[in-house]
Amino acid sequence: MNKHLIWIDGDDFSGWCCSHCTWGMTAPRLESTVAALTFNRVAQEDFEKHACVHNAQGDA
Repeated sequence: MNKHLIWIDGDDFSGWCCSHCTWGMTAPRLESTVAALTFNRVAQEDFEKHACVHNAQGDA
């Protein structure tokens, strides 16, 4: 399974999500580019550690 980190920007959610499960990380309001880069790095690290097996969206 190839999971991908995808950006979702909607009315009720903005942040990084997994392409194969319900994992997500809501983006806070950030005041600087440095803060945004830090958030993106943390999201990438957290994404790489998560396991889709427990969160699968209809992979039956």
